[in-house]
Amino acid sequence: MSEFVSETMREVTPSLADGHYEIVETIRPGRLYLAERSGKRFILKTSSGAKGVEMLKREYVLSIGLSHPYLAYVFTWEENTPVGPCIVQEFVEGDTLDKWLAGKPSLNERKKAFGELLSVVEYLHGKSIIHNDLTPANILISKSTGTLRLIDLGFADHESLLQKGIGGTRGYASPELVAGGRVDVRSDIFSLGALMRDFFPGRYRPLVRRCLQADPDRRFRSTAELTRAWRWYYRPLWLVWAAAALAALVVWTMTPTALDRAKAEVDRWYETEVPAFREALKAASSTDEAAAAMNELVGRMEYINSDLPASVPEKDRPAFHAYLFERYNSDFAPLQNELVSRVQELVN
Repeated sequence: MSEFVSETMREVTPSLADGHYEIVETIRPGRLYLAERSGKRFILKTSSGAKGVEMLKREYVLSIGLSHPYLAYVFTWEENTPVGPCIVQEFVEGDTLDKWLAGKPSLNERKKAFGELLSVVEYLHGKSIIHNDLTPANILISKSTGTLRLIDLGFADHESLLQKGIGGTRGYASPELVAGGRVDVRSDIFSLGALMRDFFPGRYRPLVRRCLQADPDRRFRSTAELTRAWRWYYRPLWLVWAAAALAALVVWTMTPTALDRAKAEVDRWYETEVPAFREALKAASSTDEAAAAMNELVGRMEYINSDLPASVPEKDRPAFHAYLFERYNSDFAPLQNELVSRVQELVN
């Protein structure tokens, strides 16, 4: 039997049948009945009086055609049943939200259920439907799947059918709904804030406060906006950490090591000293001046051969000396041939 049935409202009804539906149980006299037909269970939702039936038909018009995994499905309208005209809707065997929360579900389970609630309310708003009675009593958690199901569009509004002051439950209804004023999707946002407080006591307080603002203009403008804020609420710190870690990694990978700096210094030496030597050799007017130019170059070479290696960590010095040897063979050795050629020119 469905756990969402209130024990005080439960009333066993004698089995009645009209050849179609068989009443199994009265959930709420004059309102809700559990029925069977062809071996399947349904909820028959009824009402009494002309105005009650009119409201019931209004609910049916709003409900029929809606299809969402977290919304109890409405199948049809039936005139001839054991309980009279009624809406035939899906039977969900589960707990009401307050009972489910009393079982202390994990934080992840609560996040999953609240995300499902946001999803179905956003769906309704996308259809221009305002639920107007988002309360724990109208939220079921299926026992078999753990999936949330939103029920009861009896107080719902649509842009084309908008009425004032219809529905609402104290503690969850927005101030404008309680006052009988005109409502929009932000009225449901207020209710979602109250439900968020139930789902997550002590958490998401800034989001709850914004949802519960008396002035609708100060609330979230849509369920989608609330959903984004909720999903990202605890992520900024992680994003900051991740960004800082990424920045540190970039700095680390881009910062040259002592070995890289020493190699760069060798490159700069060859880029400046070798052209200067060639100019001095070209300008030499005697063999002595040519020899002096080479001696000066060799003297300055002591910096990269003796002084610069001291700045390189010991573990990197073999690699640094190998680099020096490579540069010497490719750049310095040819200079000796240039010196010999220039001296021959000066002698002749």
